[in-house]
Amino acid sequence: MVIIKKCESYDLTLVTEKIKESLNEIDAFKNLRSTDKVFIKCNCVSGFLPSRGITTHPVVLRSVIRLLKAKTNNIIVGDNPAIKDMVLTLKKCGLYDVIIEEGCEVLCNTEFETITNSHYKIYSEFEVSANMVNVDMIVNLPKIKTHSLAYMTVAQKNFFGLIYGLNKSSWHTKASDPKTFGNALNDLYGALLEKMNGKPIINIADGIIGLEGEGPSSGGHAIKSGVLLTSLDAVSLDRVAVDLVHMDYKKLFINQIASARGYGVGQIDKIVIKGDPLSSFDIHYTPPKDALSNIGLRFLKLKPIKSLLLEHPKINKDKCVKCGACAKICPVQAMTITKPDYPKIETMKCIRCWCCAEVCPNNAIEKTKRPLLGKIILKTDK
Repeated sequence: MVIIKKCESYDLTLVTEKIKESLNEIDAFKNLRSTDKVFIKCNCVSGFLPSRGITTHPVVLRSVIRLLKAKTNNIIVGDNPAIKDMVLTLKKCGLYDVIIEEGCEVLCNTEFETITNSHYKIYSEFEVSANMVNVDMIVNLPKIKTHSLAYMTVAQKNFFGLIYGLNKSSWHTKASDPKTFGNALNDLYGALLEKMNGKPIINIADGIIGLEGEGPSSGGHAIKSGVLLTSLDAVSLDRVAVDLVHMDYKKLFINQIASARGYGVGQIDKIVIKGDPLSSFDIHYTPPKDALSNIGLRFLKLKPIKSLLLEHPKINKDKCVKCGACAKICPVQAMTITKPDYPKIETMKCIRCWCCAEVCPNNAIEKTKRPLLGKIILKTDK
């Protein structure tokens, strides 16, 4: 079941009302006890202002905390930003003050635990932040965003943040083509489901202001969407989200893998939708350029031909501030920087994970045009 609610602004009273109505529809807190511990998983890829539509909005976080406090005060809040200190990132996103003012605990994300997936396809074990998963409930607060690699990132992809900081980039090396990465991400999600063992995971996706284009970070553009999605099933929520914003489900490969592996309901005709009907929305997101369908994804399992077929990152020197974040995050050291020079990219080494673009604070990482050979071979993706 997915609950869709129109919500046109970040007015605290309005947002709280809409989220409360949605949670009541799914009986989200019915078994929550005063002694139970809850982790709120924010989306804090880096320190961006709330108005940019990239990170969890402070009003959404405050609303959720206040609704939870009617049941329990044992609430932990946080995330694993890619390269920045978590507290600093929370402060820049406007979330830290909310956590402190509401009397919640800031996540200690440097204690680790290995969670396992007994039905894995690629990887069976994942080292995650222990305090994220040793809880009685998880409340997941993703944004509705496009994604240069994953096509869209909403509820399920937000759980990649269970993995600590720079450790996330190493997974792009282990799973260096999109299809393999999609299976590895589902291995992680399956491990989370096994760890929680039936304990509730509530997903509340904020699209009051979402992100379109070259998301999920500074390369995208904020778009007013006026919507909140709520579900106990991250897979169902993501499936509804792609239709809501009129993007192409055939390219939402992580969701297709999740549905095929039984981690949630991915068939739109089998998902119960309550609240405001999909037909009442007229939201159209611009997708990331040259997104691949399943045909293209199969080609990219052949690593040597990536550079012949795919676009690669390039530095916009008018925007680059030479901070070195792109080089720091690059899992294969294809991006390097020697100050005072601009970053340099070895295109044959690059695996096209787009981590560099994700962490760039200034939208200085752009895509080149797709090579002619790639346009010919991957033409079915247009």
